[in-house]
Parts: sequence; C-alpha cells; structure tokens
Amino acid sequence: MALKLEVNPQAAAALLVAPEDANMPAASQGPFGKGGALEWLGKVFDKVGEDVLTVLHLWDDKAVQDSSKNLQVLWSRAVLAKNGELPDDVAYDLLPRSTRHVVKAGLFDGVSGWLEWVAARTHFLNQGCDAFLSSPACAGGKDCQVVIFGAGFDTRSIRYQREGLRFFEVDLPSTIEAKRVVQERYRDEVDPNVRLPTRVGFDLNGCERTSLLDLLEREHGLRRDVPTLFISEAVMFYVKPKAIANLYGEIFQFGQQAEAMYCFTDSMRPFVQGPFSDEIMRFMDAQSVDVLSHTARWSGAVQFMHAVARTPGTAGRPTSLAEHVRARVEAPVNSYAPERCTRQPSETPSFSDAWYALAYSSELRPKTPYSTRLFGEPLTLELAADGKKLSAVSAIDGTEYVAVNHQDLAYVWRGDPAKADVTTLPTHPTPEQTHAVETILDYGVDYKYIVENNLDTPHLYWLHDGSIPPIESLGCNRDNIAKIGLRFFTDDVGIGHIGKTSKKVTKVVRFDAPNIVRHGGVSGFSEEFNIIPLGPQRTRVLLRQRFPKGPILTTLLQIPGTAALLQFLVRQWNFQIGLEDYSVMQGQAHNIDDLGAVNWHGKSTGDDLIVKYWKWVFAARENDGFASEYYTRWDGSTLDAARCLAVQPIPVPIPSHGSEKQFARADGEHGVRAAYLQSAPIADYPPINHNGFTTSESQLESLRKALPSPTAFGATIAGLTGGLSLANAAANAAQSFP
Repeated sequence: MALKLEVNPQAAAALLVAPEDANMPAASQGPFGKGGALEWLGKVFDKVGEDVLTVLHLWDDKAVQDSSKNLQVLWSRAVLAKNGELPDDVAYDLLPRSTRHVVKAGLFDGVSGWLEWVAARTHFLNQGCDAFLSSPACAGGKDCQVVIFGAGFDTRSIRYQREGLRFFEVDLPSTIEAKRVVQERYRDEVDPNVRLPTRVGFDLNGCERTSLLDLLEREHGLRRDVPTLFISEAVMFYVKPKAIANLYGEIFQFGQQAEAMYCFTDSMRPFVQGPFSDEIMRFMDAQSVDVLSHTARWSGAVQFMHAVARTPGTAGRPTSLAEHVRARVEAPVNSYAPERCTRQPSETPSFSDAWYALAYSSELRPKTPYSTRLFGEPLTLELAADGKKLSAVSAIDGTEYVAVNHQDLAYVWRGDPAKADVTTLPTHPTPEQTHAVETILDYGVDYKYIVENNLDTPHLYWLHDGSIPPIESLGCNRDNIAKIGLRFFTDDVGIGHIGKTSKKVTKVVRFDAPNIVRHGGVSGFSEEFNIIPLGPQRTRVLLRQRFPKGPILTTLLQIPGTAALLQFLVRQWNFQIGLEDYSVMQGQAHNIDDLGAVNWHGKSTGDDLIVKYWKWVFAARENDGFASEYYTRWDGSTLDAARCLAVQPIPVPIPSHGSEKQFARADGEHGVRAAYLQSAPIADYPPINHNGFTTSESQLESLRKALPSPTAFGATIAGLTGGLSLANAAANAAQSFP
C-alpha cells in the first residue's frame, strides 16, 4: 500500500530542497555563501574528516573507504563508548586493526562535541530496541524481527544477541559489501558464535518501483506473522518522496497483520514538515499507528519517534506491544515550544495556584537573603546551608511560601501550599542539548505591557528592523510585514501564534499563563521570558535563550572564553532590543494608564492573540475577586501598599554575574512607587538598563579599537578554530546530518 502524497512528486522534492521564495528577503550571504561561516566551516571539517578516515583505512579494510558517512558514525560510536557515553562494546572491534588504537589513546577525545548528534539518536534507538525486545511479544525467545533501513555500520545486530531474533540490514550494495568485510572479521577474530544479520544490498530509491518487503520476504526470509521493529536512522534525507511514500505504505500496512513498532531518528518530509507532535500524530493516526514518544530537532528536519501499529485484536490488551512500550517511554506532549508542563490552557484563569520564577539560581547564595517582590509583596528568598533547600518568606508577616529550584530558576508557589505540584513546573525536556544565555531586563512599566509586547509578532518586523540580524529564515524587516502569515493555536500548555514568511515555520510565540512568553521555531533556538510583576509599573524579566548544541557550537564552547564571549554579545543584543521595546511601551502605557485609551483595537495582524491575553487577564481578576492583582494574596487577603514599602525598602539586588553589574537600579523604591504616572516616569527614560547598555557599549568600542581589522580578526579566529578541529578531524567527521 502506497501513501497518497498531498503534493505531486516534483513539488514534494522541491520541498526537500527548499528553493528561494520570491517573497522572502534576499539572504545576507557574505563571503561564505548562503549558509554563513558556520555552514562553510562544517563543510570544510567534513571534507577533512573524510580524508582522515581514508588514511585510517589505508592499510586494511580497503573495501570500506568509499563509505565515508557510515565510517564517521562507526568511529564516533567507538570514541563515545571508550569515554563511557554509549553502551557499545562492538564498534571498536569493527575498526581497522592497524589504526584503531588511536581511539584508546584518546586522540579524538577533544572533539566529543561533534558527536552529540550521533549519541542522541543512538540512545533514542537503543531505548526503542530495549522496549521492543523486552515486550511479552518477544521475550522468552519468541520469534521477532528487526529491519534497519540505511543500516550503515550499525552494531545492534551484534550487540543484541538472543534466540528467536533476526536482523535484516538494508543499505546500498557498496555499504553492505563493506559491512560484510568488517562483520566477518569480527566473527573470525572476536566471537565465532556470533549470529550475523541478513544483509540486503538495496537502494531505497528503488522503492519507487519495487516492494522492499516483498523482496525481503521472497529472497531473504522476512516473515509477516511475527512482531517486527522497523528502524530508520538518518537515511531518508537521501530518498525521493515517492519512494518514501511507497516504503511507508508497506511498513505501516505490515502492522495490520502482525504487531509492529517504528523507531525513527530521521526526516519524515514531505509528510511531516514541522517539529510539532500534533502534526506527526495526525499523520501516523491516519496510518493506524499510535505515536508513543516524540521530539524533533532543527525545526522538524529530524523526527525522534517511537510508535506502535494498532494491530487488530491487540487494543487494550495488557500484554500488547503498545502497552508495554508505552510504560517505558516518555509520552508525547503537544507543545509548540520546547518547555512544557501539566498545566492546561483550559484551566480557569487565575493569578493564584501558579509557579512564578523570581530569580536565576545562579543569583542565590547559601544562607544569604535575596530580597525581591511579587505583585508588590516583599519576599526574601534564601538557600539552606547545603545549597539545595530553598525558602521564601514574606517580609510583611513571615508567611512562608513553597519555593523550589528547578532547571536553574528559583520558583515560588503563589497559592494553596497543599496544591503546590512540582509536575506543573515549566520543564525543558532536554536542557543538556542546549546552551543557555541568561539576561536580566528591568522595566519601569507594568508587566502586562511586556507580555503583550512579546506576544506581538508583527512588532518584530517593524520596530526591530535592523536590530534583528538579517537572517533569511527570519526575514524580520519592515518589507515583510504584509507577508506575515499567522495562525492561532492552542497546544497542551498554552496559546499562541505560528508565523510563516515562507513555506516553513519561522516563528512560534506562545503565552503560558499567567506570565510567561516563549519564542521559538527556528532551528531549535528558543527564548523564555519569565515576566515578573514586582509591583505597579515595575517589572523584571528573566530572559533565557537556548541555542541548540550542534556539533560546531559544542566544539567551539570547549575553547576557553567562547561561552563568555557569546554571553556578552547576546546580552548586548538583548539590551538594544530592550531599549527599543521600552520606548514604545512607555508611550503605550501613557496613552492607556494616563489618558484612558483602550487596551486594544483587534484590527491588525496578530491582534487576536493580544485580545485573548487581555481577556484572560480580566477573567483572572474576576475569578480571583480583585480589581487588581497587586497587593493581594491567593487566600483573598490584601496587603497595605505603604506598609510593604515601609517594611522592606530594599532594592531588588543587583545581579552578580557578567555585564549586568550596573543593570538594575539601586534605588530604595525599585519595584514599587507610591505615586507614579507614565507621563512623568521619574527619570526612567532612558530605561533602567541604559547604564548597563552604555557601559557595555563603551567596553565593546574599546575592544574594537584594540583588535586588528575585521578581516585579520576573522582570519585569526578561523585559524585558531580550524587548527583545533583539524587536530581532531576524525571525530569531527561524525556529523552525518547532511
């Protein structure tokens, strides 16, 4: 059974190539071409890696020299296993006898950052294999099968040895011949009793004309009546859409005859374009397949999926493959941003019974009080002597609040302590796969204007034209305002907009009640705005930006000073964007708070999300029983504003890290002012962060003067980076993503 393509094969192929869109701004290419310096550098390293591997295989295993991509992965797994990062005791023994000692010598240990992509997909597929083989359908020596598409030098067929289990490895004939050489050498030299897999030389593009499963059944003994696991690992990038459609149709139909599981760490385009779980779940549901676990990388370029067919007669059976696997993998969450939690957007609007992040964990010191505010109430946070337990106490009357440290943020529960549930804390599923930069932004406007500002996608194109880099995939300039396509969504966590300026998603904006805005959608980069209502017209923003740890970034971060430089540059960008936003928000607040203008008109692009946000605010106030959320508590009691000021006229502490030393205002009323008008903003414009911004600008200017010309500086950096990478070129070659 072939799947029906929603587009014709030519159009589908075009989607994979992603041609230039006539409506998109021209790419800022520079001397390195469309992909920029990092992509150019990656290609250089990849070519060097291929040449190094040719040398490493020069004296033996000549048959495998032409299979460079697969060799990269094999050497990578050997290095990762040697360092204890992967459970693979076979990869090393498949390497050439004359040169594999360089792995044990540790010559490639310094570039482990390049191997993260290989490690991630290997761990994920191992999880799927373990779940499948431990299921009642396969346990106890029962007959079962594993079919691996694009098997390369995969070692699972040797690592997973048990009665009744049979592996079918499918790859190009040249790769299969190379694998025959190394597998038979392993049998002869390491384990004479090893059961080798059935190797099948077949170009998957041949699925346009040939049934692969029929071929496996007819010529190699594949059975259609036993549980089968299908693995697809980083191979579909090279396969034509029509062939993918036919292959998918076959393997999904197989699940209607026998129990079948599907473990993918691969592209699923053109059928699944984006990174969102609801998209892949809709597609798989139409094939009578249940997705049991899912994440994605690089805006959906690679899907990580565990799924099981809805085989007739197995539904709800406790011993079924689906129920067994479901209990052993993390269930998918339909979250359009990386962070997720169990709090549903359909919950009754309220400012209470919610977690509020009030500080970065890095700002707290054991047994050192940290003063801050939430909705005007002065609070003191303090870490215990062991640096683990966190307390939060009101400076008004000693009321204790539930407080926890979670993923490097200090959270306080504003609600009934009995309802404090850590499972509702916002959680990033894989923080170790990102590099985070933290910035603190302080504003002299009400927090709701900052929430609204960050929900307003079109303002990025208008206000920040020239400040946001002219990256083609973003297209954030004024010429594109009329071309923005925004679609409202509700996922399992919040509400938001998906924005497009071409055929792919370029921006995701989501509101997580009551005070968080998230941005994401571009190559795994994401932003988290924890917008803290310190008091009326006083707001602190904890902005955390996560950069995906691709091979290049991970390797560069190992160079001393790189992380600090990246942090400095990102913060300067944030300060500039913050200045631009603040000038607009002060004018907006003056018109609304001082002159009585309405909150919204709801007539412009993107206003529907802003209207929904303000309606949420009004509903929350009504449900909580207050006209304003300030100086109130979850239990219905109110606080005296003057007393709050008198009890703790302590400024929000100046952050201790990095370039924000002069970022926060050190005045005694920071966070609260008794009589405040936006038309007389108590010298807060230029904004509170102006001092920090101008100081950093002066430092940057001094740095510019001290450095040689940009060309010479760039050449120096490229030379240093290239030298480091060339010294470890073979491990670098592990980047198999095309």
